[in-house]
Amino acid sequence: DDDDDDDEEDREEMMRFDHGCQFFRADTPQFSEIVTGEWKPYVREWKGCFYCKSSNTTSSSSSSSSSEREFFGMPSTPPFYVGVDGMQSLTKNILDHVDKHLSSKSESASSSPSLRVFTGTRVSNLERDPSSQKWKLHGTSGTAAYHDTSEKVARQKQQQQQQLLGEGESGYDAVILTDVSSSFGKWHRASAGVPEHFAKRVRERVGARVPLFSAMVAFEGGTGIPFDAASFDDDPVVWFAARSNSKPGMEGGKRECWTIVSTPEYAMAKIEETPMQDPKTNEFIPQSDDYLTSVPGPDLRNAFERSITNVDGILGENALVSLPEIVHVDAQRWGSALPCHRHLRRDDGDSPTAATRRIISGVAYDGGRFSLAPTKEEGGGGRADDDGGCGGGGNGSFLVDDGMMLLQAGDMVSNHTPGLESAALSGYYAAGYLHEKLCACTS
Repeated sequence: DDDDDDDEEDREEMMRFDHGCQFFRADTPQFSEIVTGEWKPYVREWKGCFYCKSSNTTSSSSSSSSSEREFFGMPSTPPFYVGVDGMQSLTKNILDHVDKHLSSKSESASSSPSLRVFTGTRVSNLERDPSSQKWKLHGTSGTAAYHDTSEKVARQKQQQQQQLLGEGESGYDAVILTDVSSSFGKWHRASAGVPEHFAKRVRERVGARVPLFSAMVAFEGGTGIPFDAASFDDDPVVWFAARSNSKPGMEGGKRECWTIVSTPEYAMAKIEETPMQDPKTNEFIPQSDDYLTSVPGPDLRNAFERSITNVDGILGENALVSLPEIVHVDAQRWGSALPCHRHLRRDDGDSPTAATRRIISGVAYDGGRFSLAPTKEEGGGGRADDDGGCGGGGNGSFLVDDGMMLLQAGDMVSNHTPGLESAALSGYYAAGYLHEKLCACTS
């Protein structure tokens, strides 16, 4: 009928991108079991034509030196996994599954569901009652919560868009932080008012951040590019590019959509030119659409097109003559896209030891690139302690302060190779540790 025709037309016109995480790995036994077990309905292996110029092949024969510069082992170290309907669908599907599971349990037990999700909201302040030792979380929603809102508007809206998360409850026994930027000072939009003694430990553990930019580009028609994704190991601007239409669940559409990811070196140069903090007022500088679509977006688009159509580019003698008309360009800044590798985090006092490191607006960034595949433990760790140390079965997968029941999880603090797998394992171990602590308290 007419409605079906309209739906089909909408799907054809739709432009879809994974603007953040492009894919993920499952190299460790623990995470592989999760991906092939609990996550199986929500995950697909991405099987496409993958390429890297230095290997001049789509097989796994690239050299170790070029592999170190590949984007999470693409193409030399498969398999690669994606969400069934884009990467954002992965977390949504997992949360929906948990919510349904807990709701069914609460119905049978005649109790309230124990999971509440506050969408479009960021935690703006943590408050701990010294008497009850419970945490209260204050959240900001709406325009004041987002990174692209001007500081003036965010301040105006913050009061009216603030709320107590879990209002009416006595508070929370424990808090697990996952956004490393929540430990920034108050100037940063993502700051959550984390107690300074713990925030300092997080910053010290992170060491330096690896920034990236991504551009989302749509072509009017098929490009004829002979790969679905590639690592550009010798390009100064482009590190990785992926055809969104080649991913399971994202096929179709008359427009060919590509996500282009910058090199850390390019991102550091741009952040130095346009920092995230005003050097005079110390205010947060949001990532405005005007800037993103006039500087990094066109830079990445032009570098990608140049590499595809030039014999000195990624395709060499097989370079294309031209590409179709571009009908859409957008971009995003990831100030804290990845942690730098563990061996680059060793500082002597306040002096950075890595030659690839720079301090920009008081924040350490590092463009050093080393192998991101396979995922493995990269260094030592330790048990959690009351003073707030490392935890995670002895492998340093998260940080914890037992006295305050405050934890930090994520690949930024994990001892595993950076990436989604590292972040998931960090959360897995942190949740297990917290479960044991809470059970011990109630027994």
